[in-house]
Amino acid sequence: MRLPAGPRGRAAPGPPDLDRLFGVPPAAAALAAATGFVPSGEAGVCHRLVEGGPFGAFGRAQRDVARLLAGDGARATGLSASPHGWGWVRVTRSPDDLDRLVADLHVVCATLTAAGYGAYLLCSAVAFRRDGDRQRCALVHAPGRGTFYPYAPRPSGEPGTVRRDNTVETRVREALEGELPIEPDRARWFPVPDAPGLSPPAG
Repeated sequence: MRLPAGPRGRAAPGPPDLDRLFGVPPAAAALAAATGFVPSGEAGVCHRLVEGGPFGAFGRAQRDVARLLAGDGARATGLSASPHGWGWVRVTRSPDDLDRLVADLHVVCATLTAAGYGAYLLCSAVAFRRDGDRQRCALVHAPGRGTFYPYAPRPSGEPGTVRRDNTVETRVREALEGELPIEPDRARWFPVPDAPGLSPPAG
């Protein structure tokens, strides 16, 4: 199945703004109160795929990430790659452990940045769910701009189709204004259909 276009484009200029990720846990309370969305415990860092890098440097950076995330039984991790030119570092924790989940994302981003691959970071995404329905939403952080935006795929029974729920995305944006720096240019709200935690349970 070929997914719709995801986050892509030229490498972001300048160092990525990573510390704004720590604003997600405080903002989650406002999001829950306004929309009913709560953390699902799933998140990930999306990066452009790199063919090895000089002397296999990118592979070493990936191993550094895996080593730093290993050894915590409360955390599950994984790697995945898209045929469209990007990959995900996936992290899962208990839904009530959002602070540590966001810290994990920061570790991944900081490690890749320290290895010289900060310009290849496309986004970080934290998944949210809503009790009682199949709707999912990701809060996406664009490190090159230091801004956030929502991505809400519309639940669909049609295989291979992903449509956005603009109403949900607008409600999430409104709930988070004043809590997080929201990306003002909606043309930069790139879809992330393969982000962790966006597939609703069957049934």
